[in-house]
Amino acid sequence: MFRGVCFGRWLAFVLLVWPVLAEAGHWAFVPPQKKPLPTVRNADWPSNELDRFILAKLEAVGVAPSKQASRSALVRRLYLDLTGLPPAPEESLAFVQDGSPEAYSLLVERLLASPYFGERQAQNWFDLARFADTSGYAADRTRNVSPYRDWVIDALNDNMPFDRFSIDQLAGDLVPNATSEQRVASAFHRHSMQAKGNNPRKEEFRVKGIVDRLQATGRTWLGLTLECAECHDHKHDPISQREYYELFAIFNNVPHLGTGYGVHGPMMQYMPREARLEQERLVKRLGEWRSKIGAIGQAKFPGLIGEWHSPTQVEDASQFSLAGSMTITAEIETTGAIGDIVSKYDWKAGERSYVFGVGGEGDEKSEPGKLFAWFSSERATFKGVVAYGSQRVDDGQPHHVAMVFEAGQSVRFFVDGIEDEAVRIDGPIPKTVAQSARGLAVGAGFENSSKATAFRFDGRLANVRLYDRMISNPSGLDLSKPEVAEYRRLTKRLTKAGGASIEVPVMDELPEPRETHVLVRGDFKKKGERVFAGVPKIMPALSTTNGASPSRLDFARWLFSGKQPLTARVAVNRIWQHHFGEGLVRTMADFGRYGDRPTHPKLLDWLAVRFAESDWDVKAMHRLIVNSATYQQASMRRTELGRVDPQNRLFASFPRVRLPAEQIRDGALAAAGQLSARIGGASVFPAQPAGLYEERGQDLPGNSNFKWQNSIGEGQFRRSIYTYWKRMMLHPVMSTFDAPTRQVCVAKRSVTNTPQQALVGMNEPAMHAAALALAKRLSKLGGDPEKVQHAFLLCFSREPDALELRQCLLFLEQQRKQRQLTGGDEWSALAAVLLNLDERLTRE
Repeated sequence: MFRGVCFGRWLAFVLLVWPVLAEAGHWAFVPPQKKPLPTVRNADWPSNELDRFILAKLEAVGVAPSKQASRSALVRRLYLDLTGLPPAPEESLAFVQDGSPEAYSLLVERLLASPYFGERQAQNWFDLARFADTSGYAADRTRNVSPYRDWVIDALNDNMPFDRFSIDQLAGDLVPNATSEQRVASAFHRHSMQAKGNNPRKEEFRVKGIVDRLQATGRTWLGLTLECAECHDHKHDPISQREYYELFAIFNNVPHLGTGYGVHGPMMQYMPREARLEQERLVKRLGEWRSKIGAIGQAKFPGLIGEWHSPTQVEDASQFSLAGSMTITAEIETTGAIGDIVSKYDWKAGERSYVFGVGGEGDEKSEPGKLFAWFSSERATFKGVVAYGSQRVDDGQPHHVAMVFEAGQSVRFFVDGIEDEAVRIDGPIPKTVAQSARGLAVGAGFENSSKATAFRFDGRLANVRLYDRMISNPSGLDLSKPEVAEYRRLTKRLTKAGGASIEVPVMDELPEPRETHVLVRGDFKKKGERVFAGVPKIMPALSTTNGASPSRLDFARWLFSGKQPLTARVAVNRIWQHHFGEGLVRTMADFGRYGDRPTHPKLLDWLAVRFAESDWDVKAMHRLIVNSATYQQASMRRTELGRVDPQNRLFASFPRVRLPAEQIRDGALAAAGQLSARIGGASVFPAQPAGLYEERGQDLPGNSNFKWQNSIGEGQFRRSIYTYWKRMMLHPVMSTFDAPTRQVCVAKRSVTNTPQQALVGMNEPAMHAAALALAKRLSKLGGDPEKVQHAFLLCFSREPDALELRQCLLFLEQQRKQRQLTGGDEWSALAAVLLNLDERLTRE
């Protein structure tokens, strides 16, 4: 009875008092403080400050740190952690043979500066960002997301400060004077899955998208399970349901457009990096060739009836009232997206005739910055043709432009002497042109007025010429000259490159914010009380200018405010986990009351404060960790540690970690000499078994908008980070070795050990081909011992010991005897074995 009473009182204390105490003092909600470094007895072991925190805990339990790992283990460890690729044999041997004190730190600096650093670190980030090439759910359709991948890789390689890296992704579209790159970065929260098809519950899935954004934000920056407060108050952490929907309001203003299979969020036209680089190369070459062919547009032709060198207006309406064919040429230099060059057209006043210019007077069917022309055979109502060019001419560069109208036949545009062959023509080309009561405007247009004050041309406008006939070659170039032919060829290539823009997902805000309500039990149809944007009270206040409602940009900046207790801790914990397999807080996405407590709380706080004080320098944090004695320990488990620290929470030795799926495949390609070094670009389609998509129903019109075609050439050997990521069916190698589908934010991957992994490693087409290629690579070397030694360097970054060498030579001898009957190559058998050994699949 007494025990029952005591237990009842204890339970009441836990249920009633503990939550209050936890809210007031839970470690994660207290801003980190940089406390003095701990004192240690073994002052010779630490390489830098973080080692003192590790050693102090080890000394407290009477355990010594492990000895330093071998140089071959260290070089492979560094390469895999910082670049995701194994070192080449010559790189391994050079480091092992270099006994200088600075060799290790110099290697660290070289790898941090490697362009492959960004690729490896981006791989972790993409699990958080839910980065995938498809929209998810049943209608798992392709999206253009490779520019976001390129942005993340470039940002990490450039060591963009983590605060800016985060703010651009959370609210790059809201940053003042946002660049197209910042808008591309904002796609972090456009990777939420999007239901498409004949689904009537459009609003439900819009809400699900915001729920996903809150979950990803909580896991990535706050280390909190915000999603637990969607339907009710959080059961463990001090976050009420009302506060959840106050956070929800911050993300509730993103446009949600379209219907059926066309449902989508905000989009933006974007030219991928490869197309931009091609454009830059072509522009440079064109400049060289243009100087060779001389001036364009200097020649005058019969039929010239007017010439102007600056904007003007001719009042006499009859003077240039052409009724048939005509040609207009001009020299322009502008950054204005809209502006008329020549006009006798005022549609608002019912005075239509002809107009030629840039941007289509802002008409919804026109495209800013591109040439346009309208011709109508009737004044009062439009009856005729509209023509829109395909090339932008508002780039601030000098251009010679021309429009050739052949009555009843054609409308043609020329830019710098080259015809635009992609002109868009809408409507019948009239045989006659209406006579407008407006005069002729040069450098402006008319808008319900006889004065040409609208659609002014902004920039240089000169040598405007009007002809009363069709001129077939308005540039006057001698088309028979070889240099002109080359110039035209390059211009056509430039035009093609200019049309390579794609539509990419970005974030955007509605002009007026949506109302946000608490959703009763999380049901989108049951709206409760109205709430306004805010953050949980357990957090520092989110202040805004002029007391306005907080925006996504305000929230993003708030994450990096001085008193924010979580952001820096979560970030450094993730970097620590990348190197040690486990974080100082093992529950990567849960720093709340039910998450693990940090194994080294003072070290976590010291790292967090140092990270913020370094202006969020990501590479500096990696540098600090990999230069530590803690990181350089051997990974051999010691008997005494099994008793004192079976889970290696004290970091008395370096943990062995199974490589991620991408590194398993990439390492095999690297050992085989097949791996492509190319960085960036569109996703690729490495070989997978024929008929796999059909078997899974992923080729049906409702389930996909493309068919898998195995890449050929270099594409089949790109790094796995560029593999097409289909959420409903990952590439078999990726899924077998535990890569996430990225349907939701993943802070830490699961690691399994299954028989299927061995089968895929030996028999999957690309892995088998890698073994064959490795065997072929070895065949170019000398005797069997030399080949085995080189194979070990390629696969394990070390040479074999005497026993391993004997075992491999014996294996080869046995294989030769067996294959005398069956045929085949004994070296491909050994290559397959080495590529699938535990040591190759593990980072020691």
